[in-house]
Amino acid sequence: MIGTERRPINGGVDPWSICTSHVERHNLTCRTFMKRFVRLTICFSKKLDNLAAATAMFMAYYNYCWQTRHSDKSGRSGQKRPTSAMAAKLTGHVWSFAELFETVMPAKVAA
Repeated sequence: MIGTERRPINGGVDPWSICTSHVERHNLTCRTFMKRFVRLTICFSKKLDNLAAATAMFMAYYNYCWQTRHSDKSGRSGQKRPTSAMAAKLTGHVWSFAELFETVMPAKVAA
C-alpha cells in the first residue's frame, strides 16, 4: 500500500474525522460479548444458520437495548446515552430484551 484517500460515503462528514477506531472498538465489543468470536473457543456451532441468528440477535440487542454512558471531564461515568436506534430515529425508547425478542420472534398464535 502506498497511500490512502479519506472520502466520505455519505454527505455531511468531515474527512479528517474518518478513522478505523470506531470499527475496531465495535469488533472488540463483538468478540468480548459473543464468545463465538474469541480465539480458541469451544462456543461455536457448525451450523452457519445458528451463527447468523446469534450474530443478528446480538446486533439487534446492541442497537436497540444497549446504552453506553457519557464520561465527564474527571473520567467518571455519567448519564446514559440514547441507544443507536434512538439516535437514528428508528425508535423513541430503550427496548427491553423481552420487547426485542417478541419483535424478532413473535409468539405463534395457536390455531
